[in-house]
Amino acid sequence: MASLALVTASPGPAPSTPTANTTTNAAYPFNKAAADAILRSSDNVDFWVRRSILAEASCIFEDMLSIPQPPPGALDDDDIKDGLPVIWLSEDSQALAKLLRLCYPIDDPEFHTLDELRPVLEAAMKYMMEEATSLLRHRLVKLGHSQPLRAFAIACALDLTQEAESLVPLAYTAHCAFVDELKDISAGVYYRVSHYMAKCTSPKNSSSGSKKARPASIATSIFEPQPSSSLASAHLRAEGVDPVPLELLESPTSDVIFRTTDAVDFRLHSSLLSLASPVFRHMMEDRQAERPCDPLDKTSSGSICYGVIFVSEDSATLAGLLRHVYPLSRPTPTSLTALKSLLSAAHKYELAPLLSFLRPALQSHLSSDALRVWALAYRFNLPDVRATAARALLRVSYQELRHRYVEELEEIPAADYFRLLVYHDQCGQAASACVLAHALSYSGAVPSSPTGSPHLSRTHRRSSSSSASDVPAPDATAAHKRASSHRTAAPSDPARELRQCSPGKRRGSTCHVFLDERSAEGWAHFRAHSAPRWWLMYVYKLALVVRNRPWGDAALDRGLWRSALARAAECECCRASFLPGFREYAEGLGAEIERAVAKVKLDGSHSSTPSANKTLS
Repeated sequence: MASLALVTASPGPAPSTPTANTTTNAAYPFNKAAADAILRSSDNVDFWVRRSILAEASCIFEDMLSIPQPPPGALDDDDIKDGLPVIWLSEDSQALAKLLRLCYPIDDPEFHTLDELRPVLEAAMKYMMEEATSLLRHRLVKLGHSQPLRAFAIACALDLTQEAESLVPLAYTAHCAFVDELKDISAGVYYRVSHYMAKCTSPKNSSSGSKKARPASIATSIFEPQPSSSLASAHLRAEGVDPVPLELLESPTSDVIFRTTDAVDFRLHSSLLSLASPVFRHMMEDRQAERPCDPLDKTSSGSICYGVIFVSEDSATLAGLLRHVYPLSRPTPTSLTALKSLLSAAHKYELAPLLSFLRPALQSHLSSDALRVWALAYRFNLPDVRATAARALLRVSYQELRHRYVEELEEIPAADYFRLLVYHDQCGQAASACVLAHALSYSGAVPSSPTGSPHLSRTHRRSSSSSASDVPAPDATAAHKRASSHRTAAPSDPARELRQCSPGKRRGSTCHVFLDERSAEGWAHFRAHSAPRWWLMYVYKLALVVRNRPWGDAALDRGLWRSALARAAECECCRASFLPGFREYAEGLGAEIERAVAKVKLDGSHSSTPSANKTLS
């Protein structure tokens, strides 16, 4: 139960207490002289109320108002008004007025929006007003029909399981739109909501095979995390964990004992711990304040002995942590599970040097599990690692990313997980648009740059100063390196050479084709203007690939490349004029894609445009 942020006729000062001259009285019916108590809102509005009504509506108020009041002279001026005790509440006047109307025998207030409802519902639950809470919970579900994801997130944040369960099917239909309330639920809950229909129609949850079948318990499928792999703990045990150094177990000069969850006693030195970590220092100070000074609680050297302090880490994690406090060897954890435990301890005890030491170890797992690395970097406030991990996830297709579950999603807000999905989606849009713009420019559909046709050498001379981004571009991509090494062998003007191969210029050319009506609308130019078949199919399919997996190396995808080369070799004109420089051309196009993607920020907005609406495709 939430504690009350109020003072009830006590000598202690209320937080942000104004003077009596700055307060105003509430409107009818909370301004009657027959009142016997005053509730003061956070914005200094006084509600004159009857104790008997509040006591019937709320057991919290009943207990609060039953406390004997001190003599009038013992009260501060701000704790009494016209002889009545003033009770300071943390709710504002609008929420408090609606809450009290639900308690008084008058017409109930109307709630048209979730913004109006939520603070009143929170207050009703806080003060344990059963009838008011019941009415508001029902109203939450009603309002949820128009804003289901918001209502669902509010229900989850307030632990209203029944209401959240009833809103899950509606929340699933709206899960592609961002709402501020996503910060109130975990990414794990959001993941399960976004995959709700898959759970409903799986054979496990449907005995008849009906597509409308639902899980027996939505709470089990939505609110409870997926069971973590049993191999995780076994792997951690099987890993070659170094034994605990004897220096941490048998020091004769120790003055404090840390006892771990697996009952291992570490005999340590409070001075070293206090220097290494402010959290350890506060632990020593609190321990000393708790224990009365006893001559027997001394070490052999006469210093204070702090006794046994229980910690929430196991011996392996604490030993790994203390290796960075004591002058001992410092091996790096090889498994991500062990690394996570050590990161958690370093973050908890504010050991900044250890966090810096573990950063490269965390980045070493990017190739194998970039989503876990991203989640851990977010949890432990490592923004550079988080940005690098988000960039690495572009190698994974958008659908793969959305269907990938890791247990660390339970520990981060859904809002930030949503932004990661938006970032991937908008990188795909930027990459696909880049390929389309390149194709239109290359085919002469749009004017080329002032310096000439967008061929390879000019492409690499374009400025990338507009790529102000949270997500770093690669230091030197393979595409850039390869393009630089082959630049001298490029044709003088590949765009010109490409346009040389056309039925109107070379008799007997059969290379040119048109796109049909099923092609994407952005490519409508190529429905009326032909282009060499091998090139058109290459750029069109590349745009589709990078829309889902926005990475520059896709330009050198083996399947796309071989298909293009085989078709180009069939055309005498293309085989002679364009084919020799095709690899360098593809590498240059890949570099263009990299620069386009680098302009997308991690929050999902483009560096050259205002923030876009946060929705998922």
